[in-house]
Amino acid sequence: MRIARSLDAWEAPPASGSVFTVGVFDGVHRGHRQLLYELTNWARAASCLPAVLTFATHPLSELRGVTVPMILTLENRLVEFERHGVEATVVTEFAPLREKNAEQFLADVVRDRLGCRRFLLGFDSAVGKDREGDATRLAEIGARVGVEVRVASPVLDRDGTKIGSSSIRAAVVAGDLVRAGHLLGRPFALRGPVVRGAGRGKDLGAATANVAVVGHVLPPDGVYVVRVFRDDKTAVGVANLGVRPTFGDGSDRTLEVHIPGWQGDMYGDHLEVRFGDYLRPERKFDSPDALRAQIARDLEALVDAQRAGRI
Repeated sequence: MRIARSLDAWEAPPASGSVFTVGVFDGVHRGHRQLLYELTNWARAASCLPAVLTFATHPLSELRGVTVPMILTLENRLVEFERHGVEATVVTEFAPLREKNAEQFLADVVRDRLGCRRFLLGFDSAVGKDREGDATRLAEIGARVGVEVRVASPVLDRDGTKIGSSSIRAAVVAGDLVRAGHLLGRPFALRGPVVRGAGRGKDLGAATANVAVVGHVLPPDGVYVVRVFRDDKTAVGVANLGVRPTFGDGSDRTLEVHIPGWQGDMYGDHLEVRFGDYLRPERKFDSPDALRAQIARDLEALVDAQRAGRI
């Protein structure tokens, strides 16, 4: 997949052109995937490039000055785009687009900067300052500036509500990972690089991989059964999400994953950690021996979950 890390870095494709859509796409959930499916189908029918314009950070960070914890980091969103047929992505900050009205967005950004004459809008989306460019208005503007605008089909949950990233974040924070997985269309997972920890796991007989999760939306602290993916390998394990009260200082939340049987240095590798059963809350142990005994019980629970097909 072609990736341009700014609007200025984008080189428009030749005469066949492209079909673009725009959005944060946090989570690349079921609704997003329907949009990407229609994007790639339109591009295939027009013999051109399916492409996405996305944001490096969440627009609410700019609009409201708040930090929005992400379901997927930018790099993981790019992976999901490619998995779902996107052939090019342009990454931009929201600030350069903030003050553009809908016509300026279509004419200046989509038509002139991206070199695109076909634009697909999410069914509940709008572009331009104050979201003035909704489906009806944007189609009218597109006809005037020479950009064909189509609107993607709606995707609703079984109760008729919209599938949205905010609902997924709320489910994750509440610990309802079954609902989060239902809305995502895949099990909830955290993805990140393995970073160096204190190395205490080896002394406890349970070497762990410390996965960086800064900036992610996180479920409640505790110990979980997990399935871990590393390149073309997968295995089940147990993970502790929290502040490591037995040894830590109680400040930084970390994800420590123990995968029985995996050996070797994983520093720098990227792991996908899919969450299964919640086993127990995180707690402080009186001694390393007490913690070691609890890890053994956690591994027994892992075997039970695996036998029951829950992970």
